[in-house]
Amino acid sequence: MKESPTRLEIVDFSEMALSADPLEGAVIAGRGADGKPIELYLSGHALARLEAFLARANLEQAKHHSSH
Repeated sequence: MKESPTRLEIVDFSEMALSADPLEGAVIAGRGADGKPIELYLSGHALARLEAFLARANLEQAKHHSSH
């Protein structure tokens, strides 16, 4: 049976702490839809993947905005 993903609705980011060592990653703090604080602990690998996803999303958004 396939495991269901954990879903978090994050409505705001408030701060980010990065290590000088890229292998250590980052901690991103924010707030969930329920008002509770959330801290995301990202490994260096996860942070690099997130950066790549966001870069790709920015390119896609730029394509849509430039065609209008």
